[in-house]
Formats: sequence, structure tokens, C-alpha cells
Amino acid sequence: MSSLLTFLTVGALLVALDGHLLRRSGTAYLRELGDNAGPLNQLVTVVFHLAALGLVALIAILPMDLGGGLQTVVGRMGVLLLVLAIAHSVTILIFGRIRKRHESEALTAETVRRS
Repeated sequence: MSSLLTFLTVGALLVALDGHLLRRSGTAYLRELGDNAGPLNQLVTVVFHLAALGLVALIAILPMDLGGGLQTVVGRMGVLLLVLAIAHSVTILIFGRIRKRHESEALTAETVRRS
């Protein structure tokens, strides 16, 4: 039971830390969107937090017996870190798609305005 609580606590802290880093990065990355940057950044980071915390909960209940309490926690943390790396990458890709769409729309508007 204590290993489960340890994993959940450390997992939630890692998700919060990574989400904070994503939020700061997203703010800088989406800065050119103007007033829309804040709400879009918040939306993407909230989805990241919810999905990542759900994955922490699912990993916590996966049957995994690696011989002892500490080994099991370390094994679960390894799985969690890999999953968080994937979730982080997907979130960065989403920020990139939002930015690219904005740039495309701005270019189209500029082209229409000039013609």
C-alpha cells in the first residue's frame, strides 16, 4: 500500500512539474497568436494534465511484481517516465500544429489583402 501511495505521489508531482514546463513553453511558443495564446495554451495544458494523471492512475493499478516494493515502484516510475515523454512530445506537436495553422491563416489573409 505504501508503494502505491509513493508512486501516486511522485507521479502526480512529475505530471505537475511537466505540465508547468509545458505551460511556460506554450506561452512563449504561441506568443504570436496574441489574445488567443493564453486560452489555447490553457486548454492544451489542462488536457495534458488530465490525460497524464489518468495514465498515472492506470499505471498504478497495472499488475507488476518485480520482486519487492522498491523494485516495483522503480519499474512503475520507468513506465511512467516513458509515457510522460510521449505525452510531452504529443503536446509539443499540438502546439506546433496550432502555430503552423495560425501562420498559414495569417499568410492567406495577407495574400488576400494584397490582391
